[in-house]
Amino acid sequence: MNQAFNQFKKFLIPFGLNESDVEKMIQFCDIEYFRKGEVVMQEGTKNNHIYFICNGIVRNYVLTFDGEVSTYGFRTENMLITGYGIHNIHNDQRALVSVECLEKCELIKIPLSALKFMEENSKDAHKVARYIAEAHIIDLVKFVISADTKSLKERYEELENIFPNIHQRVPQHIIAAYLRISRVHLSRIKSMKVKQ
Repeated sequence: MNQAFNQFKKFLIPFGLNESDVEKMIQFCDIEYFRKGEVVMQEGTKNNHIYFICNGIVRNYVLTFDGEVSTYGFRTENMLITGYGIHNIHNDQRALVSVECLEKCELIKIPLSALKFMEENSKDAHKVARYIAEAHIIDLVKFVISADTKSLKERYEELENIFPNIHQRVPQHIIAAYLRISRVHLSRIKSMKVKQ
């Protein structure tokens, strides 16, 4: 089995799926490669797939009412990309966010039909579906609450804890935009941390 599919398999097994179920699900999937800057999923468009990240990092973003790009999260290896809300993961509805590759990415493309098949044929598949449906929503809620309840320093440290190499992988202006600060302010925070 391909290394990428082995990685995906290791991700799925802890949900309680047996190896036979996992093998069946993988038969529905394909590996896709994306260049840096390429958009995997476009806000407002129909997309009947989700993705598992084998290699690379992406950002979730939306366009604001005045046409600005608003980044609200990052996803990296061994994470899922859905672009969907909790209520429409299995429906043919439009993506709520856009997803852009911030470096070259290797992704496993999982059709929603594979998830439906698994739910109908495996007693534990609902655990995977629930996790997928909740993952981005939880991230978004954490992002909103963190912005209202934590200091900028705490939010910066939280980002570094979740994504330890983010400064080597993501342009500084995108990190600054995610934190809702200027690049100059981000540089100050980084230099203060180095001095500590």
